[in-house]
Amino acid sequence: CKTAAEKERIHQQGHLTYLDPLLMNDKRQNMLRQRLSNRRLLVDLLALMFGLGAWVGINGIYVQLPLLVNNAPEGWSLPAHMVMLVQFANLGPILYTLYIKYSKWACDKYITYVLLATGALSTIILAFVYDKTTIVFNNEHSTALLSLMFVTAIVGCTSSVLFMPYMRNYREIYLVSYLVGEGLSGFVPSLVALIQGVGGNPECLNNTAADSTHIELTPYYPEPRFSSQTFFIFIGTLLFLCYLAFLGLNNLSIAIGERVKHPANMETLPTDTRAPPSYKTNAGWTMSKQMYSYLLIMMALVCFLGNGTLPSIQSYSCLPYGNVAYHLTVTLSSMAGPLAMCLGFIIKMPKVNFLTGLTVIVIVLSSFVCFLALESPTPPFQFSWVGEFLVVLSWILISGLIGFIKLGITTLFRPDPGRGLYYTGVATQIGSLVGAITTFVLVNHAKLFHSYSPCSMTP
Repeated sequence: CKTAAEKERIHQQGHLTYLDPLLMNDKRQNMLRQRLSNRRLLVDLLALMFGLGAWVGINGIYVQLPLLVNNAPEGWSLPAHMVMLVQFANLGPILYTLYIKYSKWACDKYITYVLLATGALSTIILAFVYDKTTIVFNNEHSTALLSLMFVTAIVGCTSSVLFMPYMRNYREIYLVSYLVGEGLSGFVPSLVALIQGVGGNPECLNNTAADSTHIELTPYYPEPRFSSQTFFIFIGTLLFLCYLAFLGLNNLSIAIGERVKHPANMETLPTDTRAPPSYKTNAGWTMSKQMYSYLLIMMALVCFLGNGTLPSIQSYSCLPYGNVAYHLTVTLSSMAGPLAMCLGFIIKMPKVNFLTGLTVIVIVLSSFVCFLALESPTPPFQFSWVGEFLVVLSWILISGLIGFIKLGITTLFRPDPGRGLYYTGVATQIGSLVGAITTFVLVNHAKLFHSYSPCSMTP
């Protein structure tokens, strides 16, 4: 038998056990309130919109390809031209680097103003002239589309050396908001393009003359829910809002209050002492020379495929299966990359063997996509849902896996006190440039890939 005191003690313990989940819940709520009170949500929003302006212009043009390739004089080779121009747009960060090295006056703030304003203005202009063509070297080209796309590409390429380093002027918690916005610069245009649609697959109309014995069929492409002009105006408006967000970061008192002062000899990477460990430099970081080189080669390879080769032949691998398949491929694969990068919050430090396995899968899927492109205009399962499903799924997996691999390699080099991240960027640019040039030559000069008219063959 238990005494009255023991019964009372057991009763109190049981009462405390019952209250423990409630106390833990209150503790979590208090921690959340502390975190939210320690930041300004308006500054988070401004940083997010600033990050959105990095690549939203070029991504917006890219997801319109399913509506542009059928009317552009370049036809199915239009993506190859666009990929090459994006690589040439890397001239922007090179010129910026030379400018800050040799100029006595360099103000990142004003350069950023010019870039964001130029990106917004060029996209708005593009909405009204994207279908204008001119004759260049005796060939018709989409000069308005390609030249204005080059301008927006310069904004995106230069943002990697200008926008993110500028965020070091603010508390490091806002860097995450900026990175979220940068990820949304691919997700938002894809989502809007998915809503826009392509109107369906082309229909063949009989345009045979009354006195002709030869049947003449011409393709008719159904209209999307709204035009490319409306889409480009939307993207231009987004870029203008990004410009206003950057204006707010520099002039609103609430944003100015979130700035930090750095020593004159501080490096450009975030080094807030209160930052999470993944942002701190670890002097004891080591990696073998063989592994160092292996990871850089892996980065160059996935960028050779993801940034150079595969986007250039995407139309040849998808369009034989119809406009809808191409549209879904472009929009969903553009979403897959940013979503895959979210796994970085779960897998903090991926294993090299794991990244190697994913790279092998990417190579296999890329080989399959290249096979489909080479088989155009008559790839396997052409008039079957199986073919459409396989090509869309392959592209989604490729985009997601490449995005995760790039994030994983960058994560492994982040603690490097040397120049690991710099060489990662070099490997990225070399792989992308070599892939773009190689595929451009194969598409436009070697003529290995062939398009077709949807009304020239029937199932």
